[in-house]
Amino acid sequence: SKMILKCGKTGRLFFSTEEAQEHAEAFGAAYANFEEVAMDTKVWVCVETKRPAYTEAEMQRIKQRDPDSKTWEEKTVEYLVELQKAKEQATRKKDRFFDSVDQKKLQALTEAKGYHRTRAAKALHFTKEKGTIEAAEAWMGEHAGDADVDKLTDEFLDSVFSASGSADVTMADASADVTMTDAAEAPDERKVGDPNPPEIKEKVNQDLLKQVMEMGFSELRAEKALYKIDNASLEHAVNWLAEHADDADIDLPCKPEPVAPQKPKMSPEEAQAKAIELQKRLRQKKAEEEKLSEKEKERMRIESTKMMVEANEKLKEEERKRAFEQMKREKEETDRHRAQLKEQMRLDYIERFGKEPPTEEEVQEQTIKEKSSKDQVAYFLSKMKKDYKDSDPAGLKTCLSTLRIYTKNLQDNPQDPKFKKLKLDNKAFQTRITPFSGAIEFLEVLGFDKKEDCLEQRKSVPDGWLCGNAIKFIDLILGQIDPPPPSAAISCTPSPCRD
Repeated sequence: SKMILKCGKTGRLFFSTEEAQEHAEAFGAAYANFEEVAMDTKVWVCVETKRPAYTEAEMQRIKQRDPDSKTWEEKTVEYLVELQKAKEQATRKKDRFFDSVDQKKLQALTEAKGYHRTRAAKALHFTKEKGTIEAAEAWMGEHAGDADVDKLTDEFLDSVFSASGSADVTMADASADVTMTDAAEAPDERKVGDPNPPEIKEKVNQDLLKQVMEMGFSELRAEKALYKIDNASLEHAVNWLAEHADDADIDLPCKPEPVAPQKPKMSPEEAQAKAIELQKRLRQKKAEEEKLSEKEKERMRIESTKMMVEANEKLKEEERKRAFEQMKREKEETDRHRAQLKEQMRLDYIERFGKEPPTEEEVQEQTIKEKSSKDQVAYFLSKMKKDYKDSDPAGLKTCLSTLRIYTKNLQDNPQDPKFKKLKLDNKAFQTRITPFSGAIEFLEVLGFDKKEDCLEQRKSVPDGWLCGNAIKFIDLILGQIDPPPPSAAISCTPSPCRD
């Protein structure tokens, strides 16, 4: 069976690869995902709105959004194709009907007189033998109460085209196409001051003529203008006179209506051949016009869809900006509120204690001092790991190894005075301990007090249990640090500082 393409992004159907390619080029790669759909693929069509749905889920969504979409029928893609063809055929029939009437009179009735286009076209169709605007207006007055006077029903169009042989060219039309074109034109004998020919005067509306002449125009010019616009209206006559005021022949009478020349007779075979040729030309012209019309409709549809996509993207961008601005305002408001609370707490503290509240560093330091010795050891070692593991792992490992030696010496030799004092100006101490924040604090937790030039153990007997836990913490952190390069390894055991 015949296959068609379906856009995976919009669900729109395309009946040729060219249409799908134009769709993808117009809207980008996101709309270039197509899949083939068989003509017997199931679809669902709403009875009330004729809107199609390609899945049951889509049908349910439409039901929720549109209360009028109540009844649905299961159809196929082929049904949609036939439905579209029927719509296009109906549109072509209407266009053919409008083209079959006098376009000049139709424009005058719709634009100048303000009549409905369908009503005016019907009036011109039924009064084409008289061929005047007055006759068309009289017909509209007689049929003003008809229910379908402003409608082009299928029955009406079928009757029109069946009566005219489906708008085909007849043999009489073919015969009428042949004229004596080689005859010489008669010389122009018109002169300024001559009146218009009688056949011209007969076709001029006398009431309109009087109104135009009262505005200061000559009788000849007024008759000429009304004849040219087919007595459409006073406004149209004045506009015509203004547009043609500078014409060289504006004050010359109208040319007499030409007498139809004697047409040569054709044999039935010649007339039949001429009719077939004219029919072929008309069909070709109609096909070209329909093709151009379809292209223009598709171009307008693509342009409309593209503008809609751009508008949606712009709307989303504006929504993102608004959301960002809202978040920014909320953050600023939260920061202001937090600052106000902080300032209020500071003022309350000053009012209560008569001094500035402690800084965050002072609070943190006090919190650490309130911890147990074991927790303080763990805190300073963890702080060193956090600060230097990534920036200086080799130096950190050297520092921790040195601290381990100091701690081990205290644990194993609690009474030996040489392990109870560490010189601050010692080169090894300055390079391995001093640069690392938290190392001296760690030693102070173990019982060392900072003197002028050294760290001295204040306890007569160091806390062996605390030293043991400190060694365990150091070993745990050393196991988590990548091994340093050979050049950074400890080459010797640092000697304890002596008095």
